[in-house]
Amino acid sequence: MSRPARPVVTAVETFPLESALPDGGYGTAKAPGDRRVATLVKVTTSDGVHGWGESFGPPRRVAPFLAEFGAALLGQPVAVRENRLLDTLSTGYHHTTGGPHVAALSGLDIALWDAQARTFGVPVGDLLGGRLRESVAAYASSGYVTPGRDLGELRAVLARNAAEGFRAVKIKIGLSPAEDRARTQVAREVFGDTGLVMVDYNTNATAASARRSIERLHDLDPYWVEEPVPPHDHAGYRELRAAATARALPPLAGGEALYTRYGFREPIAGRQLDIVQPDVAKCGGFTEAQAIRAMAAAWNLRLSPHCWGTGVAQAATLQLLSAVPDVPYGAGTGEPLIFEFDRGHNPLREGVLADPIRPAAGGRAEIPSGPGLGVSVDEAWVRAHRLDEHSVAVRR
Repeated sequence: MSRPARPVVTAVETFPLESALPDGGYGTAKAPGDRRVATLVKVTTSDGVHGWGESFGPPRRVAPFLAEFGAALLGQPVAVRENRLLDTLSTGYHHTTGGPHVAALSGLDIALWDAQARTFGVPVGDLLGGRLRESVAAYASSGYVTPGRDLGELRAVLARNAAEGFRAVKIKIGLSPAEDRARTQVAREVFGDTGLVMVDYNTNATAASARRSIERLHDLDPYWVEEPVPPHDHAGYRELRAAATARALPPLAGGEALYTRYGFREPIAGRQLDIVQPDVAKCGGFTEAQAIRAMAAAWNLRLSPHCWGTGVAQAATLQLLSAVPDVPYGAGTGEPLIFEFDRGHNPLREGVLADPIRPAAGGRAEIPSGPGLGVSVDEAWVRAHRLDEHSVAVRR
C-alpha cells in the first residue's frame, strides 16, 4: 500500500503592513517611534491548507528576503522545517546569523507550523510537545516614552492598564537614574505592593550607568530588569550579573534582539540572563524558539518570550507558551509563565484578526484553542492595508 504524498508548499504570499502613530508616537529611551510595522506571511499547501506567520521588522527590509526564501520554498514539504532553516543559515555563513533575513525565515517557519497543525486539525501547541494550559498570566507592556515624558500622562496610562485587570506591568526606563526612579515609582504606586513591575532599558545604558540606575530602584522591587545593555555587550551583562548576585539586585532579562539558537548560546551558557526572552517572529520561528526553550531549561533558566507584533505574533507566542514545560518549577509552585501583552496603540495588532486577542479576567491571556495558531486572519482587511509595492506572491 503506497503512502500518500506529503503536502508541499504551492504558494507564498506576503502582506507588508505599516501604520502611522498619532501625536508624535511613542517609543523607548533608545529611540522614538512614529509607526508600527509588521509583515504577515501566508503559505498554501498542495492540500489547499493555508498557514499564516509573521515576520518582525521594517517591511521594506524584510521584503527582499521573503521574496528569495518564499520562491525557494515552493515544492518543499511542509513538514521539513528545521533542516531548511539551519541549512539556509549554514550555507549563508558569510552573512550574519541575525537581522531581517532571519525575521523573514521566522515568518515562513510560523506559517509552516500553522499549516501543518491545520492539516492535522490540532493547535500548534500539540505539535510543540502538547498543550499544558488553557491560559497564561499576562503583563501589560506599557509605560512607553512619549515626546512630553510627562509623569501624569504615564500614571493615567498605567491606571488604564490596571483597570483592564492587569496585575503586572512593564515600563520603559533608561533615561537617567532620577527619571528612571520617578517612572518606576509611579508604576509601583499604581500597581501597589502586590503588583509586578518590570523595567526595560532597551539597551540604553552602559554597565556602569545601568548599575547606578538599578541600585536606585532597589526599594521599589522590580520583578526584572530587561535589556540594560546591548546584546553584544557580553562583558557588560557579566558585570551586571555579578553585581546583581553580590547586592541582591533584580533578575536580568533579555533576548528580544538575539537570533537563533546560536545567538542565545553564549548568554544562556554563560548565565548572563536569569530570564530568556526569544521573540518567535524574529528568532527563527517556532523551530528556533523550541531550541532556545530547551537550552534555557538545560541551564535551569526561566523563559518569558518577547511579543511586540500583530495578533498573529500574539497567537504564535501563546501557542508556544501553551506547551512550555513547567521546569524550572513544578506545576504548583514557583514563578509563573507570563505573556507580554502590548498595550501601546497599534491598529495592526487588532486589525489583522477577525476576532482579536483581548485581555482576560484576572490579568491573564487565554490561549486560542482552534487548529493551527487558533485564530482567523481577516484577509480582506490585510489585503486592503498592505504595502502593495513591497508585497510578494509566488506560486508553483
